[in-house]
Amino acid sequence: MRATFRYVLLTAIRDRFPVAILVALVAITALGVLIAASTLAEGAQTGLAFIGEFDRAALVLGLVTFVCFHVRGLHETREIEAILSRPISRIAFVVAYYSAFAVLAAVLSLLTAPLMMAALGANGIGLAMWVASLVLEMWITLSLALFCAMALSSATAAVMVTLGFYLLGRTARFFLAIAVSGTGASDQEGINQGAHGVMAIIAAIMPRLDLFGQSRWLIYGPGGGWGVGILLLQTAIYVPLLLAATARDLEVRRF
Repeated sequence: MRATFRYVLLTAIRDRFPVAILVALVAITALGVLIAASTLAEGAQTGLAFIGEFDRAALVLGLVTFVCFHVRGLHETREIEAILSRPISRIAFVVAYYSAFAVLAAVLSLLTAPLMMAALGANGIGLAMWVASLVLEMWITLSLALFCAMALSSATAAVMVTLGFYLLGRTARFFLAIAVSGTGASDQEGINQGAHGVMAIIAAIMPRLDLFGQSRWLIYGPGGGWGVGILLLQTAIYVPLLLAATARDLEVRRF
């Protein structure tokens, strides 16, 4: 497991992936400062909201793309067969790979804190909560990306599926609102009931990623709303579930 863990980290460093993400984060921060300076009212708040949203987007796109193409490269070069030929179980292999990606995601997520603090002076407690929730959000997204990369034969398809599910998770509030809303006109009641049922199912099975990394925490602090506890609970449910599904997919394959 340790060798696999080190291999993934060395591959990321060799491909200059952390440097590329860091450059993107610095560029986003600089643009956020420019927006704050050019905004007539509440410039710092606008800049922080911009940086928060685009930092998350850069991390998600970068990590998902790296994971999916890296895993597909393992299959194409047959490196995965060499790794699995060693005395290592499928679940240990998945955990080792995921752990390396998770450490990488945590380090990159933590880099956003000093950038925001130095640039626009984000709320200290709110920033800490935002960064912590961002790490948890990246961990859930990585587990989904790893599953899609292992299960699908195309890296591009794995990226698109992962991002599609991620967007569903980020818009879970919208589906939940539709699910609990009343029906419309009587002649469309059947259609509305069916749509509400579908929305309720989506809202029930998808992680509430919209609760993670809320921009208002950066500006006003963490007061009110859902706390970190519910975010930890979601992470504790979805990450093991997706890793178990990934290991199961490897078990039924023949190499």
